[in-house]
Amino acid sequence: MKILNKILETLLGVVVAVMVAGCFWQVFTRFVLNSPSKYTEELLRYLLIWMTMLGVPYAYGKDSHLSINLVTRSFDKKGLLMAKIGIEILILFLSIFVMIAGGWIVTMNSSGQISPALHMPMELYYACVPVGGVMMVFYCINRLGGFLREWKDTFSQGNTEDGKKEGK
Repeated sequence: MKILNKILETLLGVVVAVMVAGCFWQVFTRFVLNSPSKYTEELLRYLLIWMTMLGVPYAYGKDSHLSINLVTRSFDKKGLLMAKIGIEILILFLSIFVMIAGGWIVTMNSSGQISPALHMPMELYYACVPVGGVMMVFYCINRLGGFLREWKDTFSQGNTEDGKKEGK
C-alpha cells in the first residue's frame, strides 16, 4: 500500500500543480490579454473530477477521510470492531457494484463522444470512476484484513475485551 500511496500522492500533486498553472493562465488570458483561453476551463473541470476520484481512495487508505463517530464512540471494543468490519463490507460492495461496474457502463456509453473544447474522448473523463473504484477496493481489502486480524487477535481463544482469559 505504501507504493500505491506514493504513486497517488505524486499524481495528485502533479494534478494540483497543473490546475494552479491552468487557473493562472485562464486569469492571465482573460484579464491581461482580454482573450480568455477556451481550453483551460474544460481542462480544469476534468482535472478537478480526476483529482476527486483519486483523492477519495488516497484519503480513505490513509484513514484521513471525514467520518462521523457520534454513535460508534459509545460502543465497546467488540461493537466498534464489528461496526468497522460492517462498514468496510458496505464500502467494498459499493466500490465494486457502483463505482467499478456502474462506472464502466457509463464510460462505455460515452464511447464515440468527444469533449467540446479539448476534443478529447469522453471515455477519458468518465474512466476516473472505475479507476477510483478499483483503488477503493484495494484499500478496502487492506483495511478489512487489518480489522479481521485485530478481531482474531483480540477475541479469539476465549479472550475478553480486557485481554484476560475467561474464567479467571
